[in-house]
Amino acid sequence: MVRHRQSEDILSKRYQIVGADVPEATLFKKDLLISSLSASPRAINSIYFYDDAGSALFERLCEEETYYLFRTERGLLVDNAKSISDITGPVYLVELGSGNAKKTTLLIDAYVTAHGPTSYAAIDINHSILERAAENILSETSDLDFLGIVGTYQTGLTETKKLAGRKLLVCLGSTIGNLYDDELYYLLLAARAASSHGDFFLVGIDLDKDSKILEAAYNNQTAILSNLCALQHLNRRFGGNFDIFNFRHVAFYNRSMNRIESYVEAAQEQSINLGKLEFSFHLEKGELIRTEIMRKFTPQALNRLFMEYGFHPVQHWIDSDNRYAVCLFQLSDEPTKYGSEPPVAS
Repeated sequence: MVRHRQSEDILSKRYQIVGADVPEATLFKKDLLISSLSASPRAINSIYFYDDAGSALFERLCEEETYYLFRTERGLLVDNAKSISDITGPVYLVELGSGNAKKTTLLIDAYVTAHGPTSYAAIDINHSILERAAENILSETSDLDFLGIVGTYQTGLTETKKLAGRKLLVCLGSTIGNLYDDELYYLLLAARAASSHGDFFLVGIDLDKDSKILEAAYNNQTAILSNLCALQHLNRRFGGNFDIFNFRHVAFYNRSMNRIESYVEAAQEQSINLGKLEFSFHLEKGELIRTEIMRKFTPQALNRLFMEYGFHPVQHWIDSDNRYAVCLFQLSDEPTKYGSEPPVAS
């Protein structure tokens, strides 16, 4: 027991977490929810996927045979983390959302092996998630300084301006694929503002491909449960009366937008009431509520996008089945083309 306490004390001294949890009112904006549920098509933000139940389902989704994204990206990092560390040289690793850190440790190990003691900062909205990430990562390596930054991506990136030395921003899991145009604009704008000339940005993206492969990844049993679980989150948080047995999961590839779109479809005519919001609306049978988008990229399209914000392509790595890519960019001093106003979300 004494030895266990000693190991915990040693571990606690090897990481620091700054900032307070982001207020729920900031994350789950009531006015935005009412507005999106009143729009055409109706929609909710994908943040409602990620309560405790939803996060557990996502872990399970990563193990589904048809959901290739997690294991393919992990394989790319297994094969190429050393090459990435060789290209960038020693850097301060900054990750946008650490999750369970299973893939991050592959990158960290490569940097520690190649360059010795390494500094790593993780940005997340939740203090306890960062604590778990620190414990997971530090149990694997002793040559790491861990800094947890509690905040949104935008506020967290602002904090990283204080970090010394060249940085490598890391955004894995095809996270940017879940962002609408305005959200992507603000993320890349914040990344640009937080970076200095010569800093790097490593991004994981799901590649555009045959619609059958894409749709299979988002129509397995766990994906269906995850989609319906978002309605239960709304019930719990806002006193809603969604009955998941009155809805069907729908996910398909929208070729014109290069993205998978997930919906819940009303299986019958019904009225929905969110009591804590004092908001009600009526659904016709067959009416859809969009729950998530998942953009699919080509490396060329991603290059064009990142170059608008000053990040120029250095190298990309693609799996042998051409399903997924990990792409490395570097910030240059060349003028950028991003506008002063965000695009309208669609």
